[in-house]
Amino acid sequence: MLCVKRLCVLTLGLLVLLCACTPGTSEKKAEAAPTAAPLQTLSPDSDGSPEESAPATVTINGETFAYDGFRVLEPECDLDIYSMEPKDFTDDFNTVYECQRESYQLTPETETETTVVRITGQEPGPTVYIAAGIHGDERAAWFAGLMLQKITIRAGTLYVLSPANAKGAKVVSRMVGEEDPNRCFPGQEDGTEAQRLCYAIFHDIEEKAPEQLLDLHEAIVYKEGRDFLGSTLIYSSLDGMQDMVFDLLFATQAGEVTSTSFGYNGPGPAGSMNRTVTDQLHIPSITVETFRGFPIERRVKDQLKVAAYVLRYKGML
Repeated sequence: MLCVKRLCVLTLGLLVLLCACTPGTSEKKAEAAPTAAPLQTLSPDSDGSPEESAPATVTINGETFAYDGFRVLEPECDLDIYSMEPKDFTDDFNTVYECQRESYQLTPETETETTVVRITGQEPGPTVYIAAGIHGDERAAWFAGLMLQKITIRAGTLYVLSPANAKGAKVVSRMVGEEDPNRCFPGQEDGTEAQRLCYAIFHDIEEKAPEQLLDLHEAIVYKEGRDFLGSTLIYSSLDGMQDMVFDLLFATQAGEVTSTSFGYNGPGPAGSMNRTVTDQLHIPSITVETFRGFPIERRVKDQLKVAAYVLRYKGML
């Protein structure tokens, strides 16, 4: 079984390398996350003919979701996340370790001010940086980040930034002003509000020099001809993390980690945290995309399960 698994890993890795090395395809995405199929979505009162203006549902991987023709409609959320604990979602962090915890602010005394929590275990180990919610409307990402700020670890150092886009999180918005912050990296110290935030985040990651970055996101768009990114791991390079990424993918597909199988995609878009940290800092980076069509409790749990897998893989739990 181990040999078969490793053969699959090598085959999958070869496909990725072929995509990366083909002339003129450096910007192509690995063909692993599904592309949205042609849609034939019907309205509730349909007579059987397609209703383009107000489709009601779409079926993705055997599950049916409310749909507006461009994006899946997110279920209502009534979680009081600030009163909750990691154990409310998963038992992965139930073991309590002696550790040190302290926090500091990025872009202090501005509307984008946000908090990084540093957790240091009693034993030596690696450094991991988790940035959650650079898109403030992707609530399960930064909800999970808030939970991760409360955990304890056995070894190493963990930095958790959440919500990365605190201004957007307050109003459930993807943006900072008129800009998508995840297209503004590495940012500018004297630039726009979004560029200044990205500059602070990028340089904090650079200063902490982690051996792994986790960038927590969510996906909601489902449109013909576009890659569907729900339940996906995105990377811009596998250098330094190939075994872990494929072990994690196999674990999700075996039902050992998340509530649904995850696929993979890449590279991250230009100006994204993932792509910029990978290309400029050469730090292995994974973007975790949960799917906003699922209930938020399920999505937060999946985010936490992936983070726990990585921290356990690194020997920090």
